[in-house]
Order: sequence, then structure tokens, then C-alpha cells
Amino acid sequence: MASPVLALLALLTSAMAEPPEYPRKTDGARPPFLERLKAEVPALKHERGKRWPMILWECVSFEPQPPEVYKVLLDRGIAQHLRLEEAMIPAAQAIQKAGSPVIFMQGAGGPWPYNQANAWAHQYEEGYQPQSPKDWWPSWQACVGVFEGWQVQADRIRALMRKCREAGITVDAVWMDWEGEPSSSGGQQGWENARHCRRCRATLPADVLRDAAAWPAYCERLSNDLIGCYLAAPVREVFPACSVTNWMAVVSTPDRPVRGWGNHKVRPVVPALLTATNPVAYGNDVFWQFWNAEWPLERRSVDHFYLHLLLRQVSDDAANKLHYAPGMDTVPWVARWCPDRGDEGIPMISREAYREALRHLWLRGVDGMQIFNATRQGYEDIVFAEVADAVSVFDEMLAYTRLLDGGRPLCFDVPGLQPEGLLWSGMATEEEAVVRLIQLGERAAKVQVEPWPGLAVEMETTADGATYWMARKGADIQVERK
Repeated sequence: MASPVLALLALLTSAMAEPPEYPRKTDGARPPFLERLKAEVPALKHERGKRWPMILWECVSFEPQPPEVYKVLLDRGIAQHLRLEEAMIPAAQAIQKAGSPVIFMQGAGGPWPYNQANAWAHQYEEGYQPQSPKDWWPSWQACVGVFEGWQVQADRIRALMRKCREAGITVDAVWMDWEGEPSSSGGQQGWENARHCRRCRATLPADVLRDAAAWPAYCERLSNDLIGCYLAAPVREVFPACSVTNWMAVVSTPDRPVRGWGNHKVRPVVPALLTATNPVAYGNDVFWQFWNAEWPLERRSVDHFYLHLLLRQVSDDAANKLHYAPGMDTVPWVARWCPDRGDEGIPMISREAYREALRHLWLRGVDGMQIFNATRQGYEDIVFAEVADAVSVFDEMLAYTRLLDGGRPLCFDVPGLQPEGLLWSGMATEEEAVVRLIQLGERAAKVQVEPWPGLAVEMETTADGATYWMARKGADIQVERK
């Protein structure tokens, strides 16, 4: 039987625990995005320098805007992106003239770009009833080994890049969101369709069509090859210095496989021809399936649960990249709340914990951020907070621009789903370092931080977290709390 004292302590602890946050709709009219941004999000206090501004999924109009519009964005560390279309050239000229980088980003999925060509679909054997997704994703119907549609799209990209150059535009980045086939075809249904297609049987490896377990790996590998060949190559032919990446392009290894919110492990890969990786740090509610009902349903536990998710893909990618692709940048997609299930009964990470996650992403070597602020009817305040929080943390981290630009990450450890101890991240150059620590367990914890070989300092923090600047002074370390 539990002692009365322990029972009382448990009751008091339960009474003191904060409930988790839940997505809730709010009513009322809101000002247009730009007006709200000016009114509610302060301009950066620190210089951005040459560091990438952040881009948003939804921002201002794609039509050319007056320079002051782009200045409002840049003052807050944001750049307007454009679609990968010729009609965007006038806007690109306006953006470049305003001093903002020209960044293309556009989403596409399903059977695209296969369907840019003729006769792209499966040629099913007589009597076969194709498997088809029941949700919004119209995929699994393309012959993934036929590349004519990819060639059509690559030719369009190459032509657009040349027209941009002729118009005096330097394209600085092409960060695409291509999520279609073959990457979306790697499941059982996609395999069933392919192996009942006459053309797939004639063009794809027989071993892959015989073995359902071999199919996902083949689709992942093929997707990476196609993105490198038909997206990155035509861009870099015209703009060799252009930053190029695509959704979920990561460096994954057998020792440290990258995982998504469904816990699927990305097979070993170093993306070809891309200049940056594009891991995803989303508080996706699909991940709630891994919540343990025995854990206390309180804010602290929920925050730690999502903190693990938000940090792990970027951290695993960064650790792998350090050894296998050190020349690549990292520009992740980030979001506090990504409701793929759309259930208001699933709690979300708090804004405070989300901002903490963003700090650690910056201090693990990311080079930019893409904010997934997609419109959610009735949840506009939550979505707008994505932007406000990202700008706030970006400004905070810009105080250490020298370290972010020229430093090396010090830690890639990912906390568990219900961690104890503390979380820390940091960046160091030869002469100085910055370290962020936050207590995760109920008790204070310490860690040995070694920003330089042979020079270490023991550090302790609280549940509120702390940031420290360090300088190398011969055989000593000067430490200053910020």
C-alpha cells in the first residue's frame, strides 16, 4: 500500500500540473496578413547579414508589390517566395529590386510530373481493379519507370531559369515541395498496381515487383534520383550557385536513420545534386498514436513528447550530414501544429516549448527555415502564431550570427518521449561558443560541455532554460549568461 505522504504528494503534484494545450477555433474578423504582421510582430533588432530570410507557406500576393511591402517582410526576417512559373518573372524583378533574395517554392503531388506527358498512367492487365487512395492524394497510378513527364518538367524549369537570367534576375534558391510519385507510391497499394501493369513489368526490375518489401526502398531511391536529375540539374545548369532542395530530402544512414512522424525509417541516402537538405520539424498530430496512456496528460509531458518529434529529424539529418555530406546546407520546414488528423481532442505543444525547439534547431546548424502557416479555417490565430514565434526566435538567435554562420554544432542528442535530465545544443568557432540548455526532468541536471577539445565546463540549468556565451581564454573558458 502506498504511504499517505506519497499519496498526498501525488495529489498535490497532480493539482499543480498544467493541463495541455488543445487546438481550439476562435471567432472574429482579423486584419489582412500584412497589416497584422506590422501590428503584432516587431521588426528584427539584430542584423540578418547574409543569412537566409525565412519563407512562409502563405505570405503576400504573388503579384508584384511595392518595395515597402517586401521591406516590411525583410524587416522581420521574411522573404516572399514565388511559384516556379514564367508568370512570376515580374514579381521576381520587384523582389530582387527591393533587396530580397529570389526564392522559388511550390507544392505538387499525386502523379505529377508524370502526368505532364502523354500515356503516363499504368496499363493494367485485363480484369485488374486498381488500388486507389480514398483521401485527397490522387496517386499510385503512374508508371514510375517512364520519365517523359519528368523531362517535360525539367525542360520547363531550364527554360524558366534562362528567362530569369535574360530578365536580369539571379535565382537564389529553388526549395520545392514535390511530394508525388514515386515517393508516395511506396506502399502495398502502389506495389499492387505496379505489378499488375503490363508496362511496369516490362520496365521495372523483376525482383522489385516480386517482393513487396523491396518496393518501398526502390521508390525512395528512384525519387531521390529523379529529383536530382530533373529538378536540381536544370536549375544548376543556369544558376550554379543556386540553393536547391526538395521536401524531405535528408541524409539517412543505417546507424542513424531519419524518421518521420509515422516512425518510418528513411533508407540510407545522400541526395544527389541537391545543395541543401529539407528535413521536417512538425508537431504533427499523427504522431499522437505513439502516446502512452500511462503518461500524465499534462502540459509538461505533452511538450516533451512533441519536443522529441520536432528535434529528431533535423538532428539525425545534421549528424549524418556532418560525416557524409558536409557541404550541404539545411533548410527545414517547421510548424508547431500540423493537423493531418484534425482532431481537437489531440493536444499540441505549447508556444513556449515550440519556441524552445526552434532555438535548438538553429543551434544544431540549420541555415534557414520554411514556416508552414497554411490556412486553417477558424484556427487563424494558431497559424499566425507560427510566424510570430519563428520571427521572435530568429531574432534571438541572430545575436549569435558569427557562430551560426561559421560555427560547428556541438550536440545532436535527441531527448526521449518522456525525458529526464536536460536538453542542450550549441555552436562553436575556434574562439567562441554559444550553448542553450533547458531542464527536462523534475530535478536539476548537469552536463559536461566541451566546446573545444580538452576544454570542458560543467553546466546546470532550470526548467526555464538559459543561454550562455563562452570565449576561449588559453586553457580557460570564460562563461557569460545571456
